[in-house]
Amino acid sequence: MPDGTSPRPATTAASSIATRRTRSSGNSKVPLRVLVALALATLLSGCNSQGSPLPAVPPSPGNASSADAPPRITDPITNTSAAEKDPCAAVPTSEVEKIGGKVRTTTVDTTPVGTSCGWIFADKSGSVNGGLASGANGLHGLYQRRAMGGLKRFEIQPAIQGYPAIVYDIGLSGYGACALAVGINDRVAYAVNTQLRPGNPHADAPCALATKLASAAVTSLKAK
Repeated sequence: MPDGTSPRPATTAASSIATRRTRSSGNSKVPLRVLVALALATLLSGCNSQGSPLPAVPPSPGNASSADAPPRITDPITNTSAAEKDPCAAVPTSEVEKIGGKVRTTTVDTTPVGTSCGWIFADKSGSVNGGLASGANGLHGLYQRRAMGGLKRFEIQPAIQGYPAIVYDIGLSGYGACALAVGINDRVAYAVNTQLRPGNPHADAPCALATKLASAAVTSLKAK
């Protein structure tokens, strides 16, 4: 961080920059756009909540993750410019509907780490948001947040098509919510956030839906 400045916490910046209109979801009292922004901002690394620099954490050698850093990605996906410009093109709506049900509309959200696509399901059954966290530092930010005690949930998932994945929570998620990030290279992650309402057939297992969407995104990105 530059000297002489007092940067705002990443979560505060995310709340002010996220552009989706406020919506509630499930049993959560937090507006949907704020939940998405906070979850994505958690991927930010480089400064703690007081603006102090965090030590760099190099990736672990080989394929195994250490307690302090994600594994090095041996088959990185680097051609991400198209998905960064048009996040809704990363996963076609028709594919999202196969995974989660009929989509009523889509939105594009802007956060400090990049743009993401929000797919709003029909019948007011909730939404799912997915996009590249290209302004973050891959999965390193999550490991650093965990080391700082800033996560209520940090669960390493089975690899998604060979790419490391983590389910995490900063403590604001309610029923039907899941935040998942999959590292596609050492500096970029694809992040998925679900906010599913009671009555949605996937609400009891939102991370299963998030995993399927992340896998669809990986397939699409690898094909670019």
